[in-house]
Amino acid sequence: MDNKLTTLCRRMLLLFRFLLIALPLITTISWLFPVNDFSMTAYFGPTIGHSINGDLKDALQKFQWNNKAFGIGGALISLLPLLVGLNKIIQLFKNYIQGNIFSAANAKIYGVLGYWCLFSALLFQPLSDALYSLAISINYPAGHRYIAFGFGNTNLTAIICGAFLIIVAHVMRIGHKINEEQELTI
Repeated sequence: MDNKLTTLCRRMLLLFRFLLIALPLITTISWLFPVNDFSMTAYFGPTIGHSINGDLKDALQKFQWNNKAFGIGGALISLLPLLVGLNKIIQLFKNYIQGNIFSAANAKIYGVLGYWCLFSALLFQPLSDALYSLAISINYPAGHRYIAFGFGNTNLTAIICGAFLIIVAHVMRIGHKINEEQELTI
């Protein structure tokens, strides 16, 4: 096994494990406490996209528990595919460290990653956008509330990446099958 690959995989495992814990925590905390100096000047504020017109700080100060609940729900739903993907990549890198590179298990992991990319683009991101719009407008007067969702370039990119990963998984399965046949041949 290549020593550089093992070292790289070990380093990436540390990063991915950290992200697996840090991302949900940072996201939840940013929605529970949306107005603070850190969240207003850094990228750790609530992820609300372009839903608020006007002063962001003023709008965030008016958030109540229901705004925060919808925001946390939307944020965690949008993070779910990423967290599952990180978990699968951690499994993949563990296999690489053990020397299992072109295996059926890795092909399955690539396939799962591909389907999660598709689910993210077609289901999780639009649902997350709808919950974000509810988080913003739930306390508006009747007739001014709205639910919005979109389908854009990021969704299309995720669909293409998902399809590519599914194809790579299929190619890896075929390669693994050919490799097994060659090992059995004398």
